[in-house]
Amino acid sequence: MSTTDATPVQALPTDIWFANTLMRVLADRHATNGQLALIEQRAPQGFSPPTHVHAHEDQLLFVVEGAVTARLGDDERPVGEGEAVWLPRGVPHTFRVDSDGARLLEVTTPGGFERFHVEVGEPAAEPCIPEPGPVDVAAMAEASARFGCDIIGPPMG
Repeated sequence: MSTTDATPVQALPTDIWFANTLMRVLADRHATNGQLALIEQRAPQGFSPPTHVHAHEDQLLFVVEGAVTARLGDDERPVGEGEAVWLPRGVPHTFRVDSDGARLLEVTTPGGFERFHVEVGEPAAEPCIPEPGPVDVAAMAEASARFGCDIIGPPMG
């Protein structure tokens, strides 16, 4: 087989409840030779991760369904269905789901940060957004630091 032949990606069969969202790891670092990770996220209206900054990864956030507001540094911009926002390493960022729920694709390059979501989240009992519950931000901050990501501020209000 030549190096140009298409090889199916062996996705993790991983559905995770993470911070009141459903995340599905579609491709991890092992499946992409470390080049990237691909995660599908379903999030309820109002969801926003704490403001954070990655030391090692760039991310692309693509809105499949719904609408979000993305904050990159001091700038905010709406991102609707079929649109994407680039979140480069070293720049603080977050986003907020403005619509009645959203389905997002997150591409992280290089791969590896998907392990953070797996570690902090819990296996989903079923493939749906979980009932809302408390989020242990201290545990999230401790784990994210091990992956080269610092939580530096609150979620978007």
